[in-house]
This record gives sequence, C-alpha cells and structure tokens, in this order.
Amino acid sequence: MGILIKAPPRRNDAGLQIAMPAAGGEVRGPLHIREVVRITGLRREQLYMWQRRYGFPNPARDPFGDRVYPPDQVARLKVIKQLLSEGWRAGAVVPLAESALQSMLGIAVEDPAPLPGEIETAVQLLGEHRVGELQNHLSKLLVGQGLRKFLEQTLIPLNEAVHEHVVRGDMQNYQELRFADIAQRLLRDVTRLVRPTRDARQILVATPPNDPNQLGLAILELLLFTEGINCLTLGSGVPAQEVAGAAHAYKVSLAILLFDRGISGKIAGQE
Repeated sequence: MGILIKAPPRRNDAGLQIAMPAAGGEVRGPLHIREVVRITGLRREQLYMWQRRYGFPNPARDPFGDRVYPPDQVARLKVIKQLLSEGWRAGAVVPLAESALQSMLGIAVEDPAPLPGEIETAVQLLGEHRVGELQNHLSKLLVGQGLRKFLEQTLIPLNEAVHEHVVRGDMQNYQELRFADIAQRLLRDVTRLVRPTRDARQILVATPPNDPNQLGLAILELLLFTEGINCLTLGSGVPAQEVAGAAHAYKVSLAILLFDRGISGKIAGQE
C-alpha cells in the first residue's frame, strides 16, 4: 500500500507573495531578507540589531517564518546605507523617517573628534581579540583615574564607540557582548567594595523588556553611588508594571527606567 504525502506549498505559491527585484532595480513587493542584504549592502546582524533597538525595520513573516521586507522599508534602508557611507552615525539616522533621511543626503558630515588614546587602544585590543590585554588595560585605567572619572571619561564613551563599530559593520555583535561581559565583571569587583551609608537615598532602577542593557545599569548604579545614592536594581528586561509594583513595595523616592536613546518611550513602555 502506498502512502501519499502532500508536499508543502512552494515559498511563492501561498500566503505572502515574495517579490524579486525588477530588471531596473525597482522593488514591487516584499523581499526576502537575503535579497534585502544583497540590494542594500547591509548585514543581517545590522538589520536584526536595528529592529531591536529602534523598532525599524519592521518586517513581516512569510509562511516559512522568514523575514520579508515591504518596498518602502527597503527603499529607506538603501538611503540609510548611503548616509552611513557618508559618515553619519547609525543612531542618528536609523530612527528617522525617509523624508528626513532624504533631506540629509549630500550634507557634509563633520569628522568626529578623535577618541582619547586610551579608548582607541581599548577598541583596538577588542577588535584584535586580545581580551586579556583589554582586561588589564581597563583595570589600570580604573585604578589610575578613580571610579567616577573612569566611568564618565573612559567606560561610557568606550561603550558608545564599541556599539558604533558594531552597527557600522566594523565589529561583530559577539565582540560587543564580550566587551560588555568584561566591563561588567570589572564593575562587579568594584561594587563588592562599596557600601552605601545608612541614610542614603534609595532609587529603583531597571531597563524595559526591549532593552536588556545590563552594562548600562551597572554604570548607572555606581555613578549614583558616587553621589551618595543607593540603587535597588531589578535588572534588565523588566515590564513597566513590575517596576511600578516594586517601587510601591520598597517605598523608594524615585524609579528610573533606563533605555537606549534610540528607543522611543512608547516602545520602552511596551509589555
């Protein structure tokens, strides 16, 4: 006895119709992510990261669960890629509407001020996978600069520099994750040595579900400590209603929701 097995529909036969670029490069329907990568020159990792951080692009899904991008988003991504090549930072252009992006084309971008030598050295060590040397480099800077100066003048701008290298495609996402882990380990060692005074003001801090920024929380906690403030940290990815409940239960004077500047308050408050 034979068994008939119904084959699944072909990718273009059912559900969402996936387009292919026309001969002149015009896009007339949703494009699969592999076509978007080929057309725009952007990497998949960049598209994923921007979607998490900025809410754009916002692809649909085909019947197989793959990301597909409507023509207007593909057009906007092409403009963003051009602006990146002209020297704009990703965080300055990705959240903008296409009309605003078009108005920026051709505008001269001032060369960014060179980073201090110690930050350039750290970026280079991370880029060359010299993790042990990076750890020693940061530890020496912390001892030499003191806590507050190290946070404000070294770690915060270094964190921004690493992120910018990733979104521009000069570094991989795993390198940013490795840097964040190294920095958090260093800050945890410092946290074990500090003790708030008994009458210190208490503040609740957390990040929303759309921004799992643990390093940012660690930096904020220590910065507030230098101002005589004790942080009750809930952690990253905490829904707003949980933050509100904790603030009421612990009777804190203030609750801080920390999120990336590229994420709108509306997105941060979701869930």
